[in-house]
Amino acid sequence: MARTSSRTHWSALRGQRGEGAQRVARHHLHDAQGHPDTHLQEIFEKERADGRFADPEIQKGWEAGASNFVEIQTENYGGDVLHWLEKNTYLVVGATMMAAASLGVDATPMEGFDRTTVDAAFDLTDTDYTTTLLLVLGYPDEARVSRQPVSRFDAEKIFTHM
Repeated sequence: MARTSSRTHWSALRGQRGEGAQRVARHHLHDAQGHPDTHLQEIFEKERADGRFADPEIQKGWEAGASNFVEIQTENYGGDVLHWLEKNTYLVVGATMMAAASLGVDATPMEGFDRTTVDAAFDLTDTDYTTTLLLVLGYPDEARVSRQPVSRFDAEKIFTHM
């Protein structure tokens, strides 16, 4: 199992506009694929220490359910846990983009980059982390923002009613 992590410097964005206001959030995965059970056990131990569940039987049921879920997802992706977790990264990115929009910050996710180069640039090469996507954040340049409506197909063209 891998952990999704993101590094976003929101405080660096607040109050800054113009040059230097753009930031990149790196969304990356910590690869615990070699020892998923160990990582899951660490999560369960932390939950027990924090008293997440008052009833030990509920905790036990939660742990069994979570373990089974990870096992099923691992099987669904042919053992490729990173593929499954990369898909989950997009859920985190979606929430991050909505939070950015609420602060008046534009956000653009990017794929298709040279992962090796980006990992080296962020000193991830000798770690268990790897970059899964980049998220560019910044204030829009009002002089360059298009005011034209975005072109969209009609709903009948893109939705299939079953």
